[in-house]
Amino acid sequence: MLDMLSFITWDVNPEAFSLFGREIRWYGILWAAGVLCTTIVVQRMYKSEKLPEKWFDSLFLYVLTGLVIGARLGHCLFYDPVYYLSNPLKILMVWEGGLASHGGAIGMTIGVCLYSLKITGQKMNWKHLGVFALIGLVLGGLCQYIYGLTASSSPSLGFGESAFMGFLIGICVSMVYTTREMTVKTLDRLVVGVAIGATSIRLGNLMNSEIYGGPTTLPWGFNFIRDPKWHQPLNMGGSGELPCHPTQIYEALFYLFLFGLGLYLYYKTNARNRTGLILGISLIGIFFSRFCIEFIKNIQEPFEMEMIDTFGINMGQLLSIPFVIWGIWLLYSALTKKEPEAGAIPKNSNVKKK
Repeated sequence: MLDMLSFITWDVNPEAFSLFGREIRWYGILWAAGVLCTTIVVQRMYKSEKLPEKWFDSLFLYVLTGLVIGARLGHCLFYDPVYYLSNPLKILMVWEGGLASHGGAIGMTIGVCLYSLKITGQKMNWKHLGVFALIGLVLGGLCQYIYGLTASSSPSLGFGESAFMGFLIGICVSMVYTTREMTVKTLDRLVVGVAIGATSIRLGNLMNSEIYGGPTTLPWGFNFIRDPKWHQPLNMGGSGELPCHPTQIYEALFYLFLFGLGLYLYYKTNARNRTGLILGISLIGIFFSRFCIEFIKNIQEPFEMEMIDTFGINMGQLLSIPFVIWGIWLLYSALTKKEPEAGAIPKNSNVKKK
């Protein structure tokens, strides 16, 4: 049986069917299915808590918009900022491919913050926004400056691009800080649905024969024969036509486990009354697993070789670290802070159920 598994040849056509002369790919179908599953899971949570239906309708619009914009900008700014900032119109061409999960996570978080501002009637603290944005700008530029001093070759990411990314992250942190109670409570629900959505999207990556790992001698190695890079020699960044780790499946299985765990914590325990507990556990699980799996995953962009040579980690791992730290902080806060018995609405808020 194990010998048979050693010869798994993945030869699935990424195109599911054609519609009016345009190909419909499995990735797009599974991406949409992931959004649908997330929507159903979170909507049922809102109904179980007897929250106003219009709250969920607003959340759906904000989160979906933030997800798409964030995932696209994340790919453009995190993985190839020089090209996309030089060709800004290319950013709009989503159909050419390129979505980043870390960018999607940031985009969804900003979407939830905007939703929270609307629901609570809070006003944005522009002073905090300016301070956090400035700190992010400085730290982004400083990190790139230090990286430039330590890198063995000229870094692909420029000082301006790094500072701009720090600026955007600073804005995100400021918005979470302003709306933290309502935002975290909302994310406690949302992250459970996101886990099953992420499972579906990773299966979409599998159907595309993309984002897989390096060569392996394990019996479940996959031969991704439809990917040109799989046929390239190892010394040219390819897989040398060797069986590779199906890292899409590894991630999908772990996200599926987190989905089950999230449902259990939400419905069978008092975890949902401890603000940030479910979110903290999920962030640690999602992004720490991502950090570990990246060690056996092929790099996505050439500049990541510079990062690995200098720091020992790639871009995906670097972007995962802040989420893990946030998760640890949320988990600690949830377990040490005395929570009210029930109620999804924070005290001293302007939220009104209508």
